[in-house]
Amino acid sequence: MELARAFVGTDAFILSYGDILIDPLNYRRLVRLDADTEAIVSVKRDEDVSKGGAVFVNTDFELIDLRERPKPGEPMSLWYNAGVYAFRPSIFEYIARLQRSPRGEFELTDAIGDLARTDKKVRALELTGDWADVRDPEIQPNLNR
Repeated sequence: MELARAFVGTDAFILSYGDILIDPLNYRRLVRLDADTEAIVSVKRDEDVSKGGAVFVNTDFELIDLRERPKPGEPMSLWYNAGVYAFRPSIFEYIARLQRSPRGEFELTDAIGDLARTDKKVRALELTGDWADVRDPEIQPNLNR
């Protein structure tokens, strides 16, 4: 984490999970961090949120909560965490405070949720075009069409 923090310095940056492919035009939309926005979380509609993160937004499409792999009976959302983000360096403060999740991992989504519960704005951005999570083997044959 400190290596990335030193590399980023004071600049905003994009982070993408390594198994996510998106339409390249979305990157132009992600780099547009308004002056009052600390982060952007990309989302897709109607994906299976039990496989990833459920993103909860307000009427202004600002993130109010993010839950990693919600279980049956827990609140669900129409918005799935699509795994591509834009951040300001302030995210590193929240990452540094992380505790291990019940899965025994340090969850980036916990840091993002903590950031969203402050007075700092975290926006959601619905991705357009193709999106694929290539960790799922059933998806891979469709990628070369």
